[in-house]
Order: sequence, then structure tokens, then C-alpha cells
Amino acid sequence: MKKVLLIIIVVSIFTACSTSDNNTNGDLAKLMAERDAAKAKKDSISQVISNLETQIASLDTTQKLSLVTLAEFQPKKFEHFVTVHGVVKTDNMAMINAESQGKIESISINEGQKVNKGQVLATINGDVIRRSIAELENRLELAQTIFERQEKLWKQNIGSEIQYLQAKNERDALQKSLQTAQEQLSMTVIKAPFSGVIDEVFPKEGEYTAPGAPFFRLINLDNVYIKADVSESYISSIGVGDSVDVIMPNSEVAVIRTSISRVGDFINPDNRTFKIRLDVPNKNYLLKPNMLAEINIRDYNNDSTLVIPENLILQGAQSKLYVFAAEMQNNGTAIVSKKVLKVGLTYNNEVEITSGLAPGTKIVDKGARSIQDGELVEVISNNQL
Repeated sequence: MKKVLLIIIVVSIFTACSTSDNNTNGDLAKLMAERDAAKAKKDSISQVISNLETQIASLDTTQKLSLVTLAEFQPKKFEHFVTVHGVVKTDNMAMINAESQGKIESISINEGQKVNKGQVLATINGDVIRRSIAELENRLELAQTIFERQEKLWKQNIGSEIQYLQAKNERDALQKSLQTAQEQLSMTVIKAPFSGVIDEVFPKEGEYTAPGAPFFRLINLDNVYIKADVSESYISSIGVGDSVDVIMPNSEVAVIRTSISRVGDFINPDNRTFKIRLDVPNKNYLLKPNMLAEINIRDYNNDSTLVIPENLILQGAQSKLYVFAAEMQNNGTAIVSKKVLKVGLTYNNEVEITSGLAPGTKIVDKGARSIQDGELVEVISNNQL
């Protein structure tokens, strides 16, 4: 009689599913409702079937139980990371250009050479400026003499005020012209604005140059940082001091654990992002400007929470998530029961369980998709499976 009842129940399940399948042209919402109703009915019937199978198993020694393995989990630290992409930058990278025109007399450094701040890198011919300076110095000497004599006479009320003012004006104008010429001469000497390495030399000795022409690219890699754009949806969960892991896909550098040193206050209206900055060490100068970086930003941390592998969680009617808990019986068997879960964040194929499962509960690891709520199963080890 029990076996006949079991057959009737199974047939009713197939009939309900067939009805839903045949209604392929119906309204989507109606189909989904029928699907959820069928799943709910299936779960209810599965409980009846499971009870019957348990009773049958106690009488039928020839029946084979479903084989499962079990696992249990204890609270542990759980971190969630957001992945964004950034670029290596340095504030000490400059294109050094000519400020004067003329023939390049000398280039005193080579590519790859280290230089110190203020070191002379190249010189441009300044003979014309030097001759102009010599002429101005002679004129200034005469103008200074005339001014001093005119000043002395003016103090003695001899001569006119206009003569005194003309002499003073001539002297002052020549002083300014001489100062300008000396500054122009200093521009013929190109010096390093900071210490670093000459990455590239553009001109050659003997060539003519003009103001603005590129001479050198100077880089200092002692202090580099990474900048990245982050979606504004994380503006409330990411802040200064948050831990990050930096991966350099095209470098020999291993994972760099650092923290966010600055969070931008401006939301870019074009892509709805804000900028973050990470100060990173540059051991052996392996990080280069404009290298791409993969940044994993920790936006959530819980020092003690229950976490289980994502693949152990099943989905039932109305998208409810659940696992099968196992209550051990005698002789290596167990009765499984459905535990509906509430979950938090997911990272690296692990899910944080916020409710529905107690720590240390034995749950079905392998074989969960072939069993039903309340079913009697045989527990085996992973090696036996």
C-alpha cells in the first residue's frame, strides 16, 4: 500500500510539471508563479516521500541509500575586496626643455645615468649673449659715473632736476638690461631640477635648438604611487587607511599589501567615479610610471563569522537559499533536513552566513543535489566517494 501511495505522489509531481511546461505561451509572471507553486508542492511531497523512504528503509534491507559526504565549519575571519585598476605614477618625472636658442655645445650625460639636483646636463652656445653682457657692463659703468656726479651736483643745488633724473633712469635701465642678459646666459646651461635617472636624451651635440625643444626625460623612482578610479557606489565603504592588495600583472613584483593614502572629494560626472591614491614601496625600482596595477580594496571585514563554500548552497522555491544539515543515526546513516539561509557578501567562492546555520553543524558536502528534505542517507568519506 505504501509503495502504491509513493507511485501516486510521484505521478502527481510529473503532472504538475507537465502542465507548467505546456503553458509556454502564457504570461511570464503566471509561469513563474506556477513554477514556485510546483516547487513548494514538490518540497511538501518530498517530505512525505522522505518519511516513507525512512520507514521503507527500516523494513527493506535491500534498499540502497543515497551516498553523501559531510562537512562542518567554524567561524573565521572574512574579508571582502573590490577590484579596480590603476596606474603607477610619480611626481618626480619631468621633460626638460631648452629655454634658449643656439648651437648645442655639450651634452655631459648619457641615458640611464644618475644625476643630482643642480648638476649640469648640457650647454648651449651663448657667445652672443656674453658679448651683449660685456657691452652692457661698459655702458653701465659710464652711466653709473655720470649718475654719481649728477647726484653730487644736485645735492649742491647745481644743475637741473631733469638732468639728475635722466642720469638715474639711464643707470637703472642699464642695470635691468644687464640682469636680463645674465638670466638669458644662465638659460644656456641646462641643469637637473631634481635628482634622478636620465631616461632619454633627445638632441645631439652640434645641433641647433630653440626654446621649448625637448632635451631630456628625467625620472626619480624613489617615491611612486598608484592612482585609480573607483565607482561612486563605494564612496561610503572605502576610506583612508583601508587595506588593499596590489597586483602588478606585467612585473616581477609580488602582491603588495598597503593602504589607501588619499580619497578624492570629487565625483567625475562623466563616469561617476572618484579617485584614490596608494603610496607603494618601489624596491629595486621595478615599478615604472604608467604601469597597470590591479587593486583589491577591502571594503568589508569581520574577524569572526561563519563562512561556507559557495558551491554548497542550493536554491529552491522563491529563490530561497538553503543547505542540508545532517543528524547522525546509527550505523553510518543520517537524516538530512533543509536549513534556509540568509547570506551576506561573497568573495573568493566563499559566502558569509548571517543566519540559518549554527557553527559546527554538519552539512551535506557532496551528494546534496540528489537528496530530499528528511531523507535517510548513508554517510561516507571523501575517499570512499
